[in-house]
Amino acid sequence: MKSKIETYLGFCVRAGKLVYGVDDIESKRKGIFLLVFDETLGENSLKALLQTQQKFSCPLMIADKEILGAYLHKPAVKATAITDYHLATAIVNAAQSEPQFKFYSGGNN
Repeated sequence: MKSKIETYLGFCVRAGKLVYGVDDIESKRKGIFLLVFDETLGENSLKALLQTQQKFSCPLMIADKEILGAYLHKPAVKATAITDYHLATAIVNAAQSEPQFKFYSGGNN
């Protein structure tokens, strides 16, 4: 059975409301409502995501190892941004009850 987050991420893919990869996320000028990254993301990429988080004032979620790539059916994806407000809030609400997703609060989680 699919989790709610996997379903919502599928909706984002279908609607074209996802941005894949740190470089593409950094180049966005507006409209990012949620950042999600894999815990295996590199240190420099994490710094870039933290700057983006401050720029857009959006939540930053950590997915357990390999979960994000599996949910998106793209194993190489380590970071993604959701550009739809309603889907982002639905994912944030669903993440409260799913143990494989945590919210980044600074430092080592």
